[in-house]
Amino acid sequence: MELIYTNQLDGFDPNKRYRNADLFRSVESGVTKVIVVGDHPMIVDAYEVLGVEVIVSELPTVQGEAETDPAKMGVGALREWLTVQGIDYDPKAPKAEILKLIPVS
Repeated sequence: MELIYTNQLDGFDPNKRYRNADLFRSVESGVTKVIVVGDHPMIVDAYEVLGVEVIVSELPTVQGEAETDPAKMGVGALREWLTVQGIDYDPKAPKAEILKLIPVS
């Protein structure tokens, strides 16, 4: 099972499992992969000790309001968005190829 720890308030994928990172108290059983959005070393450490794959996605540090349309994001933000969405991509792929991975809504 894959879990995403985040403090986001909306934009959840109904096919993914999310947890509020601020409410973390202990690891959950059966977890095979964890995505941690933001700086939450306690979560990262707790799962890494168990040998669970952990991916850390940093929060964007853009001044002003963050872009919410993935098609308009910079490459770094787009890669973070894809990671949070659980979409696999080639980290060496150019932006044009990565844009093709955005689901049509």
